[in-house]
Amino acid sequence: MSIKIFVRSLAGSALLTAGLLLALISCTGNGEIDPEQNNPDGQSGYLIGKVTDPAGNALPDATIFTENTVYKNRGAEVSSSSEGTYKLSLVAGLGQWTAKGYILKAYNGHVYKISLHPDNSESFAEDEKPVRNFQWKLQGHIADKSLDLYYGGTAELYRDLNSEMRDSENIEFTFRPDGPLIDGSGGIILKLRCGKSGTPGYNLIKDIPIGRYKVSAVYVPTGQSLRVTDAWNGGTYYPEVTMEFYGTDQSYRSNQMGIGYTDL
Repeated sequence: MSIKIFVRSLAGSALLTAGLLLALISCTGNGEIDPEQNNPDGQSGYLIGKVTDPAGNALPDATIFTENTVYKNRGAEVSSSSEGTYKLSLVAGLGQWTAKGYILKAYNGHVYKISLHPDNSESFAEDEKPVRNFQWKLQGHIADKSLDLYYGGTAELYRDLNSEMRDSENIEFTFRPDGPLIDGSGGIILKLRCGKSGTPGYNLIKDIPIGRYKVSAVYVPTGQSLRVTDAWNGGTYYPEVTMEFYGTDQSYRSNQMGIGYTDL
């Protein structure tokens, strides 16, 4: 009987030792949780998480930052690692925080500032062990529902002053990708219309995946092909024109393009 007890004691000690070794492996040398482990339970005093691209792959060099809900000041910021993970220290005693993120992406000679989509947009305190994962999305409504903002780009429409065509909602614009989109994907042909004339934002087509496109237009009631132009960098109308969005180097029109059209 005493031999059995001794054997069981040795087995229990082995399990305990193994457990301690696993705990040590999951921690860094200073006792903090290694953010590369992407601990789903979080860590008190820190914001941790992972950033991924539209395909779900790790996204390095993304900027994650915090904002205080009371003092309205931006807190610390950090860049995601080569594995897409990040760890950001939170200040104690300042109430609730929110987490936001963005990337700066160079594409076709422009630089685009693109907001990242959080898996949880709720605020948190520093002792709640918060975890917020982010994803780069090509399309979709930005998490703040009070703002009419989207992850995709916006096309602003301009009727030629000599044209009497005022029902822009009946114009169908075709966007044919001219090369890979900003994330490297192939994209698809889009046929889009704006809202009804006279309504808020009627001259805008929103949430287009950022890329370079060959743009054409048709007046749907009659099937008439219209002529189009790059309204911000042109003036001559063509049956089809190659266009792209202006990035943050044009800060007053971030991630937008201007399309002029005429039936003349």
